Amino acid sequence: MHDAMNSHIDSSLPDDPLFPRALSKSKAPATLTHFSDAIRQPLIEFFTPKFNTLLDEIPGWVIERCDSLPAPMQQRYMEIIPELRRSRTLIEQNAVTFMDTQLHRFSQLEQVRDSKLSKLPDVDFEHIGLVDAADFEVAVAVDALADRLAHSLEPDLGNAFQRLRRFTEKLSNQTQLPFHPRALFQVLLDSLAPLSLLPAQRISLVRQFAIQLDLPALHELKALILPALEYAEVPERDKFQPNKSTVAPEKPKPVTSTSGPAQASATPVNPQPVMPPPIMEDGIPILHVAPHGGLVVDPALLIQQAKLFAAMSKSIASTPLQVPNPHPFANEQVLDQPELLSLLGQLQSAEPRTPMQQSEIQQSVAAVRDNIRQNLHSDAESTQVIAENETNLIDLVSTLFDYILDDKELPTAMKALIGRLQIPILKVALVDKSFFSGEDHPARKLLNLLAKAGQSWDENSKSSEVLYKKVEEVVFVVLTEFHDEISIFERLLNDFQDFYQQQQDRLAAMDARTREAEENRARAEAARTLVQQALNRRLNGLKLPMSIVKLLQEGWRHVLYLSALKEGTESESWRQSIKVVDALIWSMLPPAGDVQWIERLKGVSPKLLNSLRKGLMSVNFDTHQLEKMLAEILQSHQEIINGVSAPLVEVLDPENKANAKESAEAVTVQQAMTSTHPNEIKFVAMPVAQVASIYEGDTLSPNDPHVVEVRHLVVGTWVEFLQSDSSVRHRLVAKIRSSEKLIFANKRGIKAAELSMMQLAIELSQNRAAVLTEQPQMFDRALLSVVDGLRKLSA
Repeated sequence: MHDAMNSHIDSSLPDDPLFPRALSKSKAPATLTHFSDAIRQPLIEFFTPKFNTLLDEIPGWVIERCDSLPAPMQQRYMEIIPELRRSRTLIEQNAVTFMDTQLHRFSQLEQVRDSKLSKLPDVDFEHIGLVDAADFEVAVAVDALADRLAHSLEPDLGNAFQRLRRFTEKLSNQTQLPFHPRALFQVLLDSLAPLSLLPAQRISLVRQFAIQLDLPALHELKALILPALEYAEVPERDKFQPNKSTVAPEKPKPVTSTSGPAQASATPVNPQPVMPPPIMEDGIPILHVAPHGGLVVDPALLIQQAKLFAAMSKSIASTPLQVPNPHPFANEQVLDQPELLSLLGQLQSAEPRTPMQQSEIQQSVAAVRDNIRQNLHSDAESTQVIAENETNLIDLVSTLFDYILDDKELPTAMKALIGRLQIPILKVALVDKSFFSGEDHPARKLLNLLAKAGQSWDENSKSSEVLYKKVEEVVFVVLTEFHDEISIFERLLNDFQDFYQQQQDRLAAMDARTREAEENRARAEAARTLVQQALNRRLNGLKLPMSIVKLLQEGWRHVLYLSALKEGTESESWRQSIKVVDALIWSMLPPAGDVQWIERLKGVSPKLLNSLRKGLMSVNFDTHQLEKMLAEILQSHQEIINGVSAPLVEVLDPENKANAKESAEAVTVQQAMTSTHPNEIKFVAMPVAQVASIYEGDTLSPNDPHVVEVRHLVVGTWVEFLQSDSSVRHRLVAKIRSSEKLIFANKRGIKAAELSMMQLAIELSQNRAAVLTEQPQMFDRALLSVVDGLRKLSA
């Protein structure tokens, strides 16, 4: 949520002709990543001891709070202590995890897409939704604290922001920097989530933590910034060079075969599958769609085409199931099924208990067949051979696994694990013919579910280790415990279904949080823009004391902001807050020689100051700053009453190009607050009221098929994006109606891309993206491939 609460909107800084707007996007990802890598360890070492100190102080803080609370509230506070004791390790781990998340989000700012940035359309202020008041009270309070600390980090904070923002237009405000106090506060709040704190408790603990960020600590934090900038080779302000125009290479079209991860099926096992009547078409068996969508076939019909298997599978062609170099006068001894199962059992027990190396994956099917062949007995008197029916069945399973292990959707490491199941699955097919003819066969469902889970595995994510170990556990239990009892697959299937459902539930919860955060962010951006518009409309062109501009822009803006979010812009609260703004401006513009106006000011001034104090205290504005600002306003009123001329600044409209000369001399409100010569300031520029901008690229007709397709996309849809010579798949997790924005997450549930609906439609129309539709399960796809291969060969 904290992105939605950002109070430093720095994108209004004037452009510098010697300081181009953005460097080459090809350099941006590497530079941001290098910067994140450089600052990660120092930032964690800075944050962790202070965070641990806060955790140590929480019990004392609880007891101190309870002294002044009624009994019911005391219980709510005392519950924090045992929960902290239970969750301390998790909370400490969370701190590092969420810090890494902040750094990862920062390093990936420019990697959403190579095409133009996704931008938002004009905001409909009449439809700003009301949001949870408690959450926004916390956010506004934290923003105010972060603002105060951020001033102490200048000019290093602003310098780092200006240098880094030239690498990406998506770095639009200082709070996106991972070392900004607002980012550190968010890591704190996210890490303390297991304590289920009340809003007031969260605000109080953030204040406790802010106390530790005293001037020496902030100087320590400032010292981390410059070395990281130098390590990442981020040029200084006067060392940037204009970009050379580049022509993007033509991108290949994406592969349209699809199989995005989907929810696990939880249909019950049917021990008596109903086999559809066998049907052949030009000698090729017809696949049937079973009641739950699975593909089934009579294996006897497939085996009738066994002579074609070798043409479809290199493993079969290169490794026939017969003894190599048998004695020419040896008698053939046909293995019966029990003997064949015994031989396969020996090979199964000899399977390595570690995954294959990547170089071994492609040869795994041939290796299994070679092991079978090498274990057939042969001497001068007799040679063991496998009966034709069993040979054909083994060839069929080999062909299926050739397709499975060649599936591009399955990561290599998962192929290595699932490839170990060839012999167990072969034994199942030999003893239970319903393996092919029943979609609910437990071994088949387990194989499908392992493959589906494997598709979502990310070898670069530590959080995926749990999934890998679970798949590994299932595979090795099958290898060590399966003999001929099919029930073991039912037990493992039930256990893995529970595990996979938990993984899906966790992913759904992450999606929901992302969706809520993005919706709140859109509402907050709209409210922030409305507030800035209201202030700019009233202040632009006026000459006022600098204290008035500072109070409205740095203080009262938060009051307006919270009022818009909590109660809406048509509420009485909003009208009263705007009325205070108008009254304050009125009190600084005395008509010449109007004695009655002076008398009225004398009566209004105390009431106005009281209203300002109450409003700013309601948003937890810094008490010291509050009293200082109110004293300055009181002094301005007294000077007006006494007829004393005071220094004034002219407020400039940042969007009025007629003020170009004055704008060159103007400073921002933040710069004015930290200026050592405030009386020399003549012009001050208000921030631009940034209405979320629309996508600026090409557009399509509203009736264009791609526009219609995007408009009807549902949350959960997978989309494949092409990136130079590779592709990446992301899942749609949120559609922001008010801004026509689409939010995508990667396999791990982390936000990965943000596009407008029109931008995605353009990508689809130019074959740079493809909407993925759900395919059959892994085993079903392999069956389909075998049947299609037979059809092509027979033709």
